[in-house]
Amino acid sequence: MTLDKNYNMSLRTTLRNNKTVRGRRWTIRKDKEGFVSEVKMIFKPEEYEKFKSARTMYGDKDLLNLLEQNYEKKKNNS
Repeated sequence: MTLDKNYNMSLRTTLRNNKTVRGRRWTIRKDKEGFVSEVKMIFKPEEYEKFKSARTMYGDKDLLNLLEQNYEKKKNNS
């Protein structure tokens, strides 16, 4: 799923307003400028981490921090 500006805001807002879910993991992809361009939820993290091509996984709090930093960077670059 590719994030447009509005979706990024709603995911950030959702994570901020709701309780974290224990064990839920996310991966991200960044574009050339270092902005978050894609977020994927991993349904079976214990299986996913066995793959050689597995990306770094983030919990809800870590993802929220990354999205907040991404939002601030975009706001400052505008």
